[in-house]
Amino acid sequence: MSGSEPDAPAQAAGAAPLHAQWYDGQHARSQEVELSIAGDELCLALPAGGMRRYARRSVTWPERTRHGVRQLLLPDGGVVALNDSAAWEAWARRHGLAEPLAVRWAASWRATLWATVGLVLVLAGAGVWGVPWVAERSASLVPQAARAHIDRLVLTQLRGQGWLQPSQMPPGTIERLRGALDEMLAAAYPADKRPKVQLDLHRLPSWAGPNAFALPGGQIVLSDALLAMLPGEGDRIHPGVLGVLAHEVGHVHGEHGLRNLLASSGTAALLGWWIGDYSSLLAAAPAVLIRSGYSRAFEREADDEALRIMRAANVDPRGMVAFFSALKRRYPDRGQDLPSFGLATHPPDDERARLFETGTR
Repeated sequence: MSGSEPDAPAQAAGAAPLHAQWYDGQHARSQEVELSIAGDELCLALPAGGMRRYARRSVTWPERTRHGVRQLLLPDGGVVALNDSAAWEAWARRHGLAEPLAVRWAASWRATLWATVGLVLVLAGAGVWGVPWVAERSASLVPQAARAHIDRLVLTQLRGQGWLQPSQMPPGTIERLRGALDEMLAAAYPADKRPKVQLDLHRLPSWAGPNAFALPGGQIVLSDALLAMLPGEGDRIHPGVLGVLAHEVGHVHGEHGLRNLLASSGTAALLGWWIGDYSSLLAAAPAVLIRSGYSRAFEREADDEALRIMRAANVDPRGMVAFFSALKRRYPDRGQDLPSFGLATHPPDDERARLFETGTR
């Protein structure tokens, strides 16, 4: 509320008016006014004898500065300017005009230090707990079409870099693998809960060793080297190979690759969820998925799901023990994972073998 009134406000004892320059927002020339506080109102005594009153809460009060002009922004577009910052500080204190909390904090080095420490702790907590929590709960919001597009982008990049070559396994091998995988999934999941997966067989670079990986959209790649390391009898697929496939299905079922991608591209993921445009997320997908890896927690979840799948499909889980034994024979000094796509440090082989042999870690 503002207006011109002939009467002067009642002044608090010892609280003299403050002289300032007033710009009415309509003319460039200023007028000298006297500022005073009457109850919940700021009062401007005009040179001609009039009075303008403004509710204190409607005025934008100046923040503390060491030098320079102090300005009060009035709700009607006017501005009150004061050149004497010391006089303003004294007048404001007499009238109990408290500065905003943020300003008081900024003026205190102790408060600033504690605020910085708090910010670091919040950011650390967000990175350790917050981002994975958001990624877990937002993964289901990414449509299947976007997931499939992510898989195509990653596979295109891997082929372009020469890391995926056509399989050299005998004809009919991929069909037998796909048939065995379909049988396991049908035995382990209800039809409406079955993970949507697509299996392909490729020859990977020699440095990748016997390997397999799964992408967010359900694409599973199995290497020739892994299949050659665990040959089956006749047309039968070795149960260790089926165990590896079940492990990759566990990653797809747990949305581990997608959750990794969302956690690594949190901003893009949130924007995509909000506006329905996943282009930023898709653009980052190949680099993130190829370079990032699963945590040990994800690997243990995938192993647990693989054990459940194998038992449901009557596939001997000890086939995975044979898989780890074959790896040990081929790489006797193996202390960590082989270089791979989308995989990080697994739990120790002995722990994993014990799970598939005894059902416990």
